[in-house]
Amino acid sequence: MNTELILTAEVQAIVDAIKNTGKSWHEIALPDHPVYPQFARKLVVTGFNTPDMEGDEDRIYVNVRQYLILREGNKIHKRLKMPDWMIHEGNVEEIMGENGVLKGILRTTNDAGEVVEEKEEVLKAQSVQYIRFLLKTKSVHVIDIFSKFMGMYIPLFDKEINEI
Repeated sequence: MNTELILTAEVQAIVDAIKNTGKSWHEIALPDHPVYPQFARKLVVTGFNTPDMEGDEDRIYVNVRQYLILREGNKIHKRLKMPDWMIHEGNVEEIMGENGVLKGILRTTNDAGEVVEEKEEVLKAQSVQYIRFLLKTKSVHVIDIFSKFMGMYIPLFDKEINEI
């Protein structure tokens, strides 16, 4: 007796796409290195985690590697460990709305209650809590978050990235 699973072309395409999905969580190409132009380079998010939520730390650790890929043959030559990106309880982010950053009015009054000054203030939230909110409300995907933070990672760790 033979049993066969029959799939439509559409379902087979989804199954194939799942099988061909790489292991990384996010990748970003880097410019050519001035000394090693034979390599294409990219930063790869290989993992992420948070400490036990029962503790005092409210952090996300993002694990990053730099891949050096030989242009000739398109083979990975080396994977270099980069500094982990730590998003911690002291980081803050601008709160985004549908039309850009959310703002309020910062009003200063004197003792008599009269308005002395009003100015626009960009609203910010603690980074990890804001990320949690965005993910739980399905406002963004985890890949969107990695993309945003990797844009900040590159200038912050420029020296380490280019010391290959």
